[in-house]
Amino acid sequence: MSKRIEITIDEDGEVTVEAFGYKGGACVKATQPLVDALIGAPTESVKKPEFYQADNAQKQQEKH
Repeated sequence: MSKRIEITIDEDGEVTVEAFGYKGGACVKATQPLVDALIGAPTESVKKPEFYQADNAQKQQEKH
């Protein structure tokens, strides 16, 4: 699955930043600059099950 970030702004101005294809904390690293720029301090952060899976690249780095 390719990595992508989806930003949704509803008619009330509510901003949602969602990451797809990321595992572990990589989603936070990828989305944090966007969240900071668009929202400031997030009011809610929902983590998907993928957040709790280690990224394969991260596992490789830990082995070396």
